Amino acid sequence: MYFVDVQGTLISDSDKSPIYGSKNLIRYFNTHNIPYMVITNNTKAKSSDFLANLKSKGLDIRPDAYIDPFCVLNDVCKPCSAALFGAPQFIKTMDELGYTQDFSSPKAVIIASYDAFSFDDFAKMIELVQKGAKLIAMHATSTYKKNGKLYPGVGAIASMIEYATGIKAAVVGKPSELFYRTALIKASKQLSSKEILYQNLHEGMAQSSEFMDFSSVSIISDDAKGDLLGAKELGMQTILVLSGKVDKLENAGVRSSAINYTFGNVGRFLESIEDE
Repeated sequence: MYFVDVQGTLISDSDKSPIYGSKNLIRYFNTHNIPYMVITNNTKAKSSDFLANLKSKGLDIRPDAYIDPFCVLNDVCKPCSAALFGAPQFIKTMDELGYTQDFSSPKAVIIASYDAFSFDDFAKMIELVQKGAKLIAMHATSTYKKNGKLYPGVGAIASMIEYATGIKAAVVGKPSELFYRTALIKASKQLSSKEILYQNLHEGMAQSSEFMDFSSVSIISDDAKGDLLGAKELGMQTILVLSGKVDKLENAGVRSSAINYTFGNVGRFLESIEDE
């Protein structure tokens, strides 16, 4: 089965248009009944809205083959009073999900992507965490690309607050094990019980396993440090595409042994599996 990133992998960082081969890759998975999950660290639009936007671009993603941090947030922090730090659209979506903005005595400090954070914002995060609010990062991406520039990602900001307070952040989205495990379970449900049993036996796994394990997953992403490194540590096969954050493996920011395969884009990857 496959996990497939969105930004820089399926759609362009610059104009959000589908990258070469992305529509055909999703179509290939659908027509060949290959279990897959489109995995994204979207923290702006509601999950259903973001999926609808991707489908409007011609990416025919199955409803049961999509996951973002909002899909697993309740497992980390149920709706409550929280200090929400992120883009206005993130604040709006969190309000719709039942989270109340509170900068006086919040139960949690929840951080999402934003390119206009100030040092006053960082000071408030530190203050509230020191007072006992739970520190939550919507994901742990190290950087994200916008207007041709790389900005500090949520993971970088959360690491700064961790260092300042001595408090470890709970991570909701990629590359947390919770997120990847939830994606694995959802992808496994696309298989029949007979297929799961066959593949477990074929790969030497316990017959009693209800779901496949991470060794059955190949993950495709343009983010080696934010997505692939954590996936590799869990036992997945890692595939780096050079259509987003970096144009060379040497610039990926991780040891070369963390990457199993490298392709220019998902179209080139699709060509490689069609030739098998």
